[in-house]
Amino acid sequence: MRSYRDLALGWLLLLTLLHLWMIASGRWPLSADEAHYWEWSRRLDWSYYSKGPMVAYLIALSTRLGGHTEFWVRLPAVLLGTATAGIAYLLARRIFPGARAAFFGMVILSVMPLYAIGAVLMTIDPPFVFCWGLAWLCLSRVRQRQGDLAWYGAGIAFGLGLLSKYTMFMLLPCVFLWLLCSPRLHHWFRRREPYEALALGLLIFSPLVVWNARHGWPSLGHVLAQAGGGGRSLATSLLGGPEFLAGQLGVVSPLLFAIFVGGVTWAWREGIRQERDDLLLLACAAAPVFLFFQVWSFFSKVQANWAAHAYLTAAVAAGGWCATWSAPGMRHRMTRRLNRFLMAAILLPALLLPIVFAPGLVEVFGVRMPAWADLVGKRLQGWPELGQAVGAAMEKAPSSSFLASDRYQIASELAFYVPGAPTTYTANFGRRMNQYDLWGGWDALSGKDGFFVIYGAAEPPEALRAAFRSVERVRVVPITSHGRHLHDFSIFYGQEFRGFPPRLFDGF
Repeated sequence: MRSYRDLALGWLLLLTLLHLWMIASGRWPLSADEAHYWEWSRRLDWSYYSKGPMVAYLIALSTRLGGHTEFWVRLPAVLLGTATAGIAYLLARRIFPGARAAFFGMVILSVMPLYAIGAVLMTIDPPFVFCWGLAWLCLSRVRQRQGDLAWYGAGIAFGLGLLSKYTMFMLLPCVFLWLLCSPRLHHWFRRREPYEALALGLLIFSPLVVWNARHGWPSLGHVLAQAGGGGRSLATSLLGGPEFLAGQLGVVSPLLFAIFVGGVTWAWREGIRQERDDLLLLACAAAPVFLFFQVWSFFSKVQANWAAHAYLTAAVAAGGWCATWSAPGMRHRMTRRLNRFLMAAILLPALLLPIVFAPGLVEVFGVRMPAWADLVGKRLQGWPELGQAVGAAMEKAPSSSFLASDRYQIASELAFYVPGAPTTYTANFGRRMNQYDLWGGWDALSGKDGFFVIYGAAEPPEALRAAFRSVERVRVVPITSHGRHLHDFSIFYGQEFRGFPPRLFDGF
């Protein structure tokens, strides 16, 4: 037992050090979402257009301690990633004897690409998945005749999770299913603790409701727009399910996905056969989440990361299942085959992840990564160079000049990477609403000169020409990655801003 416990501690330490090196190396600029959440952290509020405030609070705390750099923006993701792996370990130790299953579960979780990305990129998923795991860790203490305080811990985790991501509401049907499938726990339906825990979580969530009511319910409109599937053709709907499943195989890896499915199935079967509520907990916290999104993908576009929280307890179940492969009664040849499969499932994503994060490693061996696989280059590269180019152009203009774009992604990256971290704005040329629209500020810019940055090397949009007395292109900034041209940005300079005419948004 001690050897596996020491291995788990060593693995967690090495993992944390690796992630700290990655965010300190300066190799990977902020993604657009990270830069946007950093923008939120500069203007703290009870909530924001599309999400709760937790991600902004964490970034604000970190950057105020260390500064507005990539390292300090991402440090909360690393700490939450370590804590989430620790939760998986503790949950497994509470359910399975010894530390072997806990070690397997933690390793399986930590090599999953979805986890590896979430442990270095500071988005809403790291705090959300942490709160999801914390809630189930508390609920694992619920027994037939004990666990009163565990409900309140789960209620607090539920509320904090809602401050991170509204998907935390999925905890409610999952817990209901767990109690329903565990006859020994049915009496909790008649006890007050679960309902008080729910009220506690909703109380923590209540400031977001008040904020949304004051701002016209933008978050509700955004969630409904994301969930809706209007306008999808029959062919698109039929392809939605296979597309979502293929996405899961990509962000989890095919072999690990097979182990997750096997582990959850084993936990459900053995939970029913052995009347073990703890094994049923693992199944009920994972399977309904994945199945919901799999079904919903036939009706609407579902992003691959939306089911991320399902894999935490799935990894714990997989660790317990893998630990049984060497149990007495297993044939030696079968045990060796299963262990080889497990080793391959762990090594495959562990070897591929460095290639994804550092495509240059592949080119050392004369192999050029295809453009579609260079996710880091597409999403992360080029923002510092664009910021420097815009900053150099703004130095030659009046100090009162403002900076804007037609996309919140570009505006957020410019706010972070242009020297001096200027206030930025986004114009509506035909798009859905975003947080910049709630901040506003266009009226105060009338009569000033401004810089406008858009994707591509095309001429300025007609709406941009009409908004200024004159508009000229400053330069085109090409973005490359490992010798491959990715895209261009155009920088325009407008004199005497007249304002943009009111225009309805295309949606939320």
